Amino acid sequence: MTRAVFLFAALLFAAASPAYAQEARVVSLREALKLASDKNPDLASAKAQVDAVWAQTNRVWGAVLPELSVTGSLVHTSAPAELDLGGFVQLVGGVYGLMPLQPPLVELPPPVSIVAKNSAYATVQVSQLIFTPQVLMISAIDPAREAADYGGKEAKEQVLLGVARVYLGLQGVEQLGQAASDAEQVALKREKDAKAQMAAGMAVEVAVLRAQTETAQARSVLAQLQGQKYALTAMLESLTGSPIRPEPFAPKDDWGQPGDDAQVPWESVPLVKAAQKQTEVQEVTLRADYFSWLPSVVAMAKGGYNSNAGFSGTNLSYDFVLALNWTIYDRGERWARTRENEAKLRGLEASSAAARAKAKANWVAAKANLQAAKAALEQAESQAQLATRAQKQVEAAFAAGVSTSLELSDIDSKRFLAQSSAAQARAQLEIRKVEMAAAEGRLAMTAGL
Repeated sequence: MTRAVFLFAALLFAAASPAYAQEARVVSLREALKLASDKNPDLASAKAQVDAVWAQTNRVWGAVLPELSVTGSLVHTSAPAELDLGGFVQLVGGVYGLMPLQPPLVELPPPVSIVAKNSAYATVQVSQLIFTPQVLMISAIDPAREAADYGGKEAKEQVLLGVARVYLGLQGVEQLGQAASDAEQVALKREKDAKAQMAAGMAVEVAVLRAQTETAQARSVLAQLQGQKYALTAMLESLTGSPIRPEPFAPKDDWGQPGDDAQVPWESVPLVKAAQKQTEVQEVTLRADYFSWLPSVVAMAKGGYNSNAGFSGTNLSYDFVLALNWTIYDRGERWARTRENEAKLRGLEASSAAARAKAKANWVAAKANLQAAKAALEQAESQAQLATRAQKQVEAAFAAGVSTSLELSDIDSKRFLAQSSAAQARAQLEIRKVEMAAAEGRLAMTAGL
């Protein structure tokens, strides 16, 4: 009954396998990292944030770039206004009896239109800041952009590290599956031999039941590994945006050798460099605050058009203006802003030191884990070789009638555990290599991205 239940579970997992597991194409780890670099939504969001920072830094150039504005309007009024100087002179002369009998020798001026019934107005103005304390912020543009770039690189490193872990984890599950398949084949052979011996009267039913139990256990492990495989495959697809699966496991040493303490490789981590650049930006901001008491000087050129010539007798005019704005006291706003930026600078300096210390700790841990993984793999492979030789010896002894079926079952279990440990150790070593590259900030570069 137990065997039937496990067999049904294995068949159920096989029937419930997602369609993409069969349609997924086989890719190498580097191809998977390339897909993640192109299609991962988290990386797309990080790139958008970097672009936004680059666009925001362009605002600083407003301190030195000129401003040009043009305005125009058409006005219709029901109350036009004009000044008739000739009529006014005639009126005054008539009151005092000064009007000559003959036409005047001097022609009287025509009426002057102040506001016509229909008027057109236009203004062109150019403003140029000659000096303002904000000019000092221009030196913060490059560090701000570099900080954003390093932030994007850090996001890429973390995404690629996650993809590599899932990919290599899938390869480890595949190796465990192969070991479980071998254990299943051995268990089936043991079961078949036990049934044949029981039919010949050379074994009891307990030996058959023990062999059937081992077969059921092997199939149970296979079903569990199949479930893990589907879960990791779905996760890999979500990270890369494509239905893919890893190629057969083949140990590679493509991630370079770790650096030593003298080279301080943890200083190359994008997170550390981003924190350093953010500190530089805040230093520039604080320096600008120290000079924010200085005045601002602006030069302006203004040209206008008025369809009503008026007293000037021309429709076009222009003005040049040199203006100075000096805020002597701003109710303590400048002082408060300076103190606030000083506190922010201290916080960023502390964050930069913490990022550097964390990066160093990660590097030390990654290097230690890499060395431990190498030692664990050597030990696991030697144990697997020993278990394989021991299994062959016990099989020979069992065939000669020297050992029992219980000893044969025990050595089969030990061999499976040794092979599983070796498979896990191989996968862990590859993961540790990738983590070592990420701890030195060179994962994307080593992957060719």
